[in-house]
This record gives sequence, structure tokens and C-alpha cells, in this order.
Amino acid sequence: MKELNVGILGAGFIGTFHSYALRLQQLIKEAPKANLNLRIVADRDQKARDTLVKRFGWEKGVDDWRAVLDANIDIFVNAGPNVLHAEPSIAALKAGKAVFCEKPLAMDAAEAFEMWKAAADAKAVHQAAFVYRFVPALRYARELIQSGAIGEVTHFRSEYLMSNYLQPGLDFSWRLDKKIAGTGTFGDLGAHHIDLARFLVGEISEVAAIGRTVVPQVAGKKVEVDDAFVSILQFESGPIGVIQASRVAAGHGHTSAIQVDGTKGSLRYDVARLNEIEIADGLASGFRAVQVIKEEHPFSDFWWEAGVQGSHPIGWVECFVQQMNHFVEAVLGNRQVSPLAATFEDGYRAVEIADSMIRSWQSARREPIKFRSL
Repeated sequence: MKELNVGILGAGFIGTFHSYALRLQQLIKEAPKANLNLRIVADRDQKARDTLVKRFGWEKGVDDWRAVLDANIDIFVNAGPNVLHAEPSIAALKAGKAVFCEKPLAMDAAEAFEMWKAAADAKAVHQAAFVYRFVPALRYARELIQSGAIGEVTHFRSEYLMSNYLQPGLDFSWRLDKKIAGTGTFGDLGAHHIDLARFLVGEISEVAAIGRTVVPQVAGKKVEVDDAFVSILQFESGPIGVIQASRVAAGHGHTSAIQVDGTKGSLRYDVARLNEIEIADGLASGFRAVQVIKEEHPFSDFWWEAGVQGSHPIGWVECFVQQMNHFVEAVLGNRQVSPLAATFEDGYRAVEIADSMIRSWQSARREPIKFRSL
């Protein structure tokens, strides 16, 4: 049995999700043919890292990410804030580690491009954490679109809406600090749906966007990032689309929904129902709900035997387990990261598109996407 030593940067909210995903790899039906040894956690917050160590069985915690790379690790998981994505990940790649990094890949497109270049130069296994690619309904939606089930795609639209910045007594978190986050909803919530648009429909060639900062001050500190935006999209292959995101949408705890229209039908999805896709066939009015829990379930044999009734619905956290499993299997040489998971090239392209949206907002003009090449 192969031994894989793992180190992680970040003991916060998302570091907890990835620690859970790593710990559960040995419990799924098709467990990786390797022992994942959770060696070291890096976070400047001692309480957070001590909690993560105790909860998930990491061997030790440190306050400097460089100590993670000095350790004898094979896999580096970057779950730190955006400002700590580029430098540690590039250092890990140069040190010969396989790197799994959270989204958005970097503070801006220039940084993200350097991360992609470092991964290519190192010829290292790498993956960007776009977990929506591992939602059963969305994976099935991609299969339907690629099979031609809804005909030629004409229109993509999505919304990612939350209300957390409207809460009284809100603490000033790093996501509100431009020096740490880089952007607001464009690069945070928007990154998920930018990647989904590319995953489901194809490459984006042009955008036109407008943003806002509805809450200008939190806990006595000025907010310098956006908290809401809308962008229209032009896809290379012809379809048009729209993405809107907000952290100031009252009544929305966590709304993440997409719809894809085609010449023969339409698909729509909501994060509240991870295992359900709604399908409209032909010109008939109305949608029918399809439970993605039988043979069409892309992860039907992942957790347990399906049984006579088909597979079973899975939850949000299980999607993180599936995402991490994909990466671990790629590290073991059993599969390629692309096209089902996101590479650093995908991560770079999502940041380039988000940056183009911001430039469009600032200039009040349509902005063509100018992707860089290695």
C-alpha cells in the first residue's frame, strides 16, 4: 500500500471541509490504494489549527506554511485566504509536491497565470477546487448537454445569492479586505459560476458587467470590494448568458441556481437539491424533476452498493469527498485531473474572466477576454 503524506495550509472553514474529505477517503467504497497520512497543518491562528489537529487527527500544527513544505509531504492542500494561494502553491510545485488549491486560484489573473505556469513547468499533479463539478445533478447535466439531449445550447443563466452582509453586528472578515481577498463577489461567488458556465457550455469570449458595494462599512472599517454584480456573457460557440451574484440579497441564505436552454429543451438546477435536475423537453410547457439517484447517477457506486432501489441522495460535504478522491486518484496515476475536475489552467481562466468583468464595470464597456498562453 502506497503511503501519501499530506500537509494543509488553512485551518478555517474550508480547511475543515478538506480535512473531512481527506479523512473519509479510506471509508468510501472504492477507497484509494494508499494510506493518507495527515502530517501537518499551517495556520497563524493557534486555536483554529489546534482544533483542526484534534478533530481530524493531524499529527501537528505550525504557524508558518513554509514548515509544511519542509516536512516530508507528497500532497500540499492550499485552503488559505486568497492572498496566500500563489506564493505557497508555487513553492510547493517547485518542491515537487502535488498541489490542490482553493478557488479563486489567485488574487488576480497575473498571479493565477504564474501558478498555471509553475504547475506546467513542474509537470506536477494539480487541481483547482471547483466543487460544483462534483455535484451529481450538475455532472449529469453536463452529460445531457454533451449528448445533444437539449439540442444546440442558446442561453446560460445563473444566480448565486446570499444575505450574510446584511446581518447586524457583522464582523470584518478577510473576504472584505481587498489586500487579502483581491476581489469581492466577482472572484468569490462568481468564480464558481464562471467555472460552471465553462464546464457546461464552453469558453467565454466577452463580458459586460456592473458591480456595487451596497454595504460600505463593516465593524467601523471601510469595505473596498464589491458585494454584488451582474454580468452578461458571450460564449465562443455562440450562446449568450448572464451571471449574477450577491451577498446582500435579503431572504437568500444560500441560493445557487443555473439554467441552460437549448433548441430542443432546457435544464435547471438549484443547490438546495443536489441530486435533482429539472428538464423541459421540446416545446411543451413546464419542467419535470429527475432524481439523479439511479443508473444515471455519476457517483452511484462511490459510497455503497446501489441496491434494488437505485443509489441514494448525497449531501454537500460528500461532494467535497468526491472532489478530493478525484485528486488523490490523479496523484496515484489512476486518472487525469481534466476534464472532469479543474486544472490550474481552468482556475487561471476563471480569474481572467472575473478580472475582465471588473474592467468592464470600471470602463462601462464590453470587455473581450484575452487569455494568455504558456
